[in-house]
Amino acid sequence: MEFALVFPLLFLFMYGLLTFGLIMTAQQSLNFAAESGARAALIEPGAGPGGPMLSPDRLQARADRAKAVAADQVQWLSSWVGSEHVRITTDLHSEELRVGIVYDYLQAPLIPRFAPDTLFALVVPEQLKGNAQINLLVAGEVGAMGGTP
Repeated sequence: MEFALVFPLLFLFMYGLLTFGLIMTAQQSLNFAAESGARAALIEPGAGPGGPMLSPDRLQARADRAKAVAADQVQWLSSWVGSEHVRITTDLHSEELRVGIVYDYLQAPLIPRFAPDTLFALVVPEQLKGNAQINLLVAGEVGAMGGTP
């Protein structure tokens, strides 16, 4: 009799622990992927002697590399919940590159929902986001010195 009263509470506790543990894992993975993508933009080879280090073509190549590296880092999440629920964006603002990753958690949770959607939406985030930004002038300065970051 006592077990029948305690089991639902124990089950809810374990379900909550698992849910929030996976949310934290996914959040850290998104942050790491965005940071890795931003760092990868720095190691794109320069234009060479006398070439424009931050030309529009070079900046776009850096943004494409950042997006590819970020996508590779969140491949486990994309394959688990579907790539349509994980979006990766790169924005170039003058010499700054921003890498953003958004995961629609409420649309595709990592484990099945236990509670009704309205209650579930109250206790878990709608989206998980990872962001990173980097100043590409650092890459230009490092490239001009002939070194690698």
